[in-house]
Amino acid sequence: MSENPSQEKIQEIIELFNKEKLTDVINIGRDLTDEYPRSIILFNIIGIANAKLKNFEEAIKCFKKIIQLNPYSSEVYYNLGKAQKTIGKIQEAISSYKNAIKINPNYAEAYNNLGNAQKDFGKLEDAVLSYNNSIKNKPSLVEAYYNLGNTLKDLGRLKDAIKNYKNAIKLKPDYAECYNELGGAQIDSGKLSSGILSYKRSIEIKPDYAECYNNYINSVKIKSNDPILLKLEKIINRENIPLKENIYLSFAMGKAQLDIGKFEKGLKYINIGNKLRKKEFNYIINKTKKIFAKIKTSFRKINIQYNKNYSLAINQPIFIVGMPRSGTTLIEQILSTHSNICGAGELDFLYDSINLINWENNKLNIENIDKIKKNYISELNKLYKAKYVTDKMPLNFRWIGFIIYAFPNAKIINVKRDPMATCWSNYKTNFSKKGMAFTFDQTDIADYYNLYEDLMKFWNEKFPNKIYNLNYEKLTENQEDETKKLFKYLNINWENSVLNFYKNNRIVQTASNVQVRQKLYKGSSLEWKKYKKWLKPMLKALDK
Repeated sequence: MSENPSQEKIQEIIELFNKEKLTDVINIGRDLTDEYPRSIILFNIIGIANAKLKNFEEAIKCFKKIIQLNPYSSEVYYNLGKAQKTIGKIQEAISSYKNAIKINPNYAEAYNNLGNAQKDFGKLEDAVLSYNNSIKNKPSLVEAYYNLGNTLKDLGRLKDAIKNYKNAIKLKPDYAECYNELGGAQIDSGKLSSGILSYKRSIEIKPDYAECYNNYINSVKIKSNDPILLKLEKIINRENIPLKENIYLSFAMGKAQLDIGKFEKGLKYINIGNKLRKKEFNYIINKTKKIFAKIKTSFRKINIQYNKNYSLAINQPIFIVGMPRSGTTLIEQILSTHSNICGAGELDFLYDSINLINWENNKLNIENIDKIKKNYISELNKLYKAKYVTDKMPLNFRWIGFIIYAFPNAKIINVKRDPMATCWSNYKTNFSKKGMAFTFDQTDIADYYNLYEDLMKFWNEKFPNKIYNLNYEKLTENQEDETKKLFKYLNINWENSVLNFYKNNRIVQTASNVQVRQKLYKGSSLEWKKYKKWLKPMLKALDK
């Protein structure tokens, strides 16, 4: 007996598939599998139809059935990997792609998708190798260059990222998404004019590209006759704009209107963008309040005796903390201009290391603190060999107790800026990370600032003279004296070059990447007063 239905029946199903009658394909196919339970052709068509209908669990069952019947099809492993990755089974997807490659070592698309899965799993260096293998086997695979560029960008290797974006554009000159990412990499590298041109080219190719409007407008001071603003005004009033696009367009239009002096209209769009973002994340401030209370309770009870003479491969981590948009990027830019200091940017290493010990449910002790220290230093040493390395993750202020116990030689700089200036700057910024969800509501951001103030008071009382509290406004008013005081605290020799920090062409991948390329200027903390009448909920919450 044949393993497959007749050729006529197979052709009938294929015609239904080509007509997008996928439910019919699945129903007819299932009926036929009772009679032909070993038909690889049937299970493959049913599997692909289910994947197209987003029935990924059913698709996975079909692909696995085929593998039972014939474990030597690279294409089936590839399709299985795609379905697994789509529903978040990343490790399983990685295994499936590797099986596809084992059968077909030249499978460029499988290498590319393997790289995507590895990137999602946090294995960025592995992803780089996979993308390079994809390109090696198929130099015309434009997506591999693009994906490689994105991963190198995440690793901070912007020169290589730019090279790969440009290779992708050579193969696909109308690649709007690639021009957008290229623009971001160029700006992060300090090549502002090149980045702006890339954004313009991206919008020229794709006139409704919401994300790129947001990126462009955040990189320049908008004028009322800017052609990009005129294009934005045409597309923002479309009906049924998808949520993500609506958010990008609202923040972009809000910032543009503030730039040209139309404050009421600007606040209207910024409020819309924030309301949509808060809804997207479903953020509840009370959960944050409980975490802050738990931190204080945990550290109020303990007093770990640590060994100051532990060995480190690096001499001294420098933690720059504070509220986001308080000037932490500026401080890192100043410090990294020094010949012995490497600015590492916003690292997740400390947060990830703390999560390893499940601190909320476990008692803090020297063994857990030691685990944090070893993991953090291991990750840091993989990337940085400088004598001093700055970690500028602002929200690390939450973990100061862990820092002091795990790194007794470390220096901690808390950057403090005017409360309203800080909260306003956060509120008008469309942050991409979920950890910044508290910034999308005027009351939430003010409440969070109050939590920050309260926790910093706790840390300063528990660990007197361990934290350097730097006032942002004083720095802008008396740059040289305040900078010299900072270096005295750090116990690092003075270099005049740090006063010219804006000439530092290091990579900056934060919302302040444009500002830190400019000279220090006074008065930025007073800007919020222009919008005071629209910020009453924020003012009220800060006055609690």
